[in-house]
Amino acid sequence: MGLLVPVVLLALAVAPGCAGRDDGDSATDAASQDPGNDAGVGLAAAEGAPEGEDAGDRATDESAAGANGGAAGGGEGAGPLGLDTVAIAQARDVVRTGTMRLTVDDVDATASDVRRLAVDAGGFVADEQVRARDDEVDMTVRVPADRFDDVRGAIGELGDVAEQDVEAQDVTAEVVDVESRIASLRASVVRVRGLLSQSGDVAQLALVEGELARREAELEALLGQQRVLRDQVDLATLTVHMSEQEAPSPSDDTPGFADGLRRGWVAAVDGVRIGLAVAGFVLPFAVPAALVALVALSVRRWQRRPPTTAPAE
Repeated sequence: MGLLVPVVLLALAVAPGCAGRDDGDSATDAASQDPGNDAGVGLAAAEGAPEGEDAGDRATDESAAGANGGAAGGGEGAGPLGLDTVAIAQARDVVRTGTMRLTVDDVDATASDVRRLAVDAGGFVADEQVRARDDEVDMTVRVPADRFDDVRGAIGELGDVAEQDVEAQDVTAEVVDVESRIASLRASVVRVRGLLSQSGDVAQLALVEGELARREAELEALLGQQRVLRDQVDLATLTVHMSEQEAPSPSDDTPGFADGLRRGWVAAVDGVRIGLAVAGFVLPFAVPAALVALVALSVRRWQRRPPTTAPAE
């Protein structure tokens, strides 16, 4: 009995996440190395038997499911290969998320309508942020996945949709993997608990309890991961950004009467200054030109005077 517990724990620690059949085989091989320990061989066989039966049951269930699937594949909705594509699509685990930007007339009224639509669909408001100064609201709602499209369409009718984005992520493989690991860990925990009553001394008891605590903690972590995945699959997430339409308002840069008067006065003063500058620039040339023109005019008039006749004697 003293060699039984360490050998079985060694076999369990080699592959904690494997199927029960592999654990049972490992335990059986380890126990068979000691020909004189008939109890160890019987215990290892007892440990592997339930998991071996479960594996056989699963194989039988899978075969039956395959037969049922093949029979159903030939019915309505069958694809080109005889597969029921509708049933396959419904069996997938898909996480759906979306974002939407709305321009509305009244942000508060629209936010109330979004809350009502989420509650009526069986969902709830997960997060809400209000910026009253900017007349904007950000709201995140969680609704059942089968009502996601209906709720998204109803919210889109509350205002003008400026932007919209929808994403879908298939997590079926991840869900199946987590469920398989949980089933294996549960069976492993049951086997380790059974070893507690067979521990011979305090050292073996502490070793078994430590292994049991480790596996229970790993099982709880997987159960938490499973709950998160199931929540994401069952409830779709939609984030809505709402903002009000900006009403037309006079610009601060538009000039008024005072601005026009001031600018007109400045323009008049500038015109007078420009005129005086032009006069000052032309004056030095204008005076000599005027004198020359006056002399030329005088000469022309003198030349046009008729000749005077001499008086008769």
